[in-house]
Amino acid sequence: MESCRAILIQHSRWSETSLLVTWLTDRFGTLRTAARGALRPGSAFHGKLDLFHQCEISLTLSRTTTLHSLREAVLIRPFSPVCASYAAMALASYFAELGAALAPPMQAAPEFHDLLTRALDHLTQAPPTHKALLHFESEAARLSGVLDSRGQPPPASALARLCGGLPASRQTALKAL
Repeated sequence: MESCRAILIQHSRWSETSLLVTWLTDRFGTLRTAARGALRPGSAFHGKLDLFHQCEISLTLSRTTTLHSLREAVLIRPFSPVCASYAAMALASYFAELGAALAPPMQAAPEFHDLLTRALDHLTQAPPTHKALLHFESEAARLSGVLDSRGQPPPASALARLCGGLPASRQTALKAL
């Protein structure tokens, strides 16, 4: 069994009682897990598997698929105030989607996990702004190594080339700001 710090960036129903959960982790980059029984009354996962919650997770890694089994989630920090406004939620969603696109699956990505943690922390303390979006993109491009010493090309362009395009949630975030 493995454990790591993780931020929940996406979840969807998998069955009547289970969820598919996508995490941005410090040890494994972007990681998908099956949380079996998470929707049952009295589940140990109750209240822990919400968007942008930071958890210490324990999981069993699959040797044959990219879907791993979530065994335990201990809530470290809920970034709940992010969900208080539509603009903050839209910006947090963009940050999470871009971070997931940049963090390689099943490879350590502590720098992207830390960047997303700092961004969500900022959104809990200050209103969402266009400046925050640009700063996140600039830091993500720097961490990815796609900017030269003068910060060229522009971070959004560099990230778009690296990822094959920026997530569509960027436009939603820009409209909400």
